[in-house]
Amino acid sequence: MAFSLRLAGRCISGAARYGVHPGFNGVKTTSLVPFCKPNGVNIPAIDQRRHYAMRLELTEYGIMWRRPKYVPSWQPEKSGDLEGVKEPELSTPNLKVQPAKDVLDQVDEVTRRLLSIEFSSHKENLKIQRHELCKKIQRHQHDTGSMEVAIAMMTIKIRNLQKETFKCKKNIVQRCYLQELIDRRKKTLKHLRRMDYKRFEWLIGELNIIFRPPPRYYRWVARKASLKKLVRMRKREIIHKKLNEYKESLESQKEPFLKEKAETLKWIAETEKSLGLPVSVTVPEAASSSA
Repeated sequence: MAFSLRLAGRCISGAARYGVHPGFNGVKTTSLVPFCKPNGVNIPAIDQRRHYAMRLELTEYGIMWRRPKYVPSWQPEKSGDLEGVKEPELSTPNLKVQPAKDVLDQVDEVTRRLLSIEFSSHKENLKIQRHELCKKIQRHQHDTGSMEVAIAMMTIKIRNLQKETFKCKKNIVQRCYLQELIDRRKKTLKHLRRMDYKRFEWLIGELNIIFRPPPRYYRWVARKASLKKLVRMRKREIIHKKLNEYKESLESQKEPFLKEKAETLKWIAETEKSLGLPVSVTVPEAASSSA
């Protein structure tokens, strides 16, 4: 056993000395530098450049594949948000002051501006956004716990976090929290879709979002499979193109063919009449009228 292992080690070291590298399944691959073949034995080798040549051949036929651009799942293209944050007007009063709106109209302009969201924090701005969206979604005045309101509140958070994440993409904690919110909203939308489909359709129309259920089958994007699909698509294009060209050529030959057919049928009918036989063909009206 020790002798066989020592012999195998010597063979591998000798192969490495001559530029031969052990490959997969016992097939040895060679480097591009020339090497000496030991004892005149031909060693099977695989030229790595043939794959590049195959791709060049496909490129000559107009088949090119580029890996699709990676889009993170927190971006609006993947999360399904068709619009961004709707910022309220700067003259909108704070949420705490809104019950006394009649009194607020009687004060001067400076006081009104100081009590508006123009000089408020981002937190007050979020409260106004939630309040305005909640009035559109909630079932009644005191509805704060229904699934529709919960989805609307999550949508406000998601859109604001997306805006902040675009500014600072290195904030990993914020990005993870945003992804958790998107997954939670998707799960709640899935539950609402199962329980009340009409309300689900109305809600995604009001919030302007797209619900994308998970695919039944998931396949990795691979170059080989994509090239096969592109080759099949190219084959179908060539087939349809040739069929259309053949159809056009037949359409161009249609009129002379019909004219020749009518003349032939007319000659057959005249020959049968002259021989006293019953006419076995039907002569077109255009040919008979021209006669």
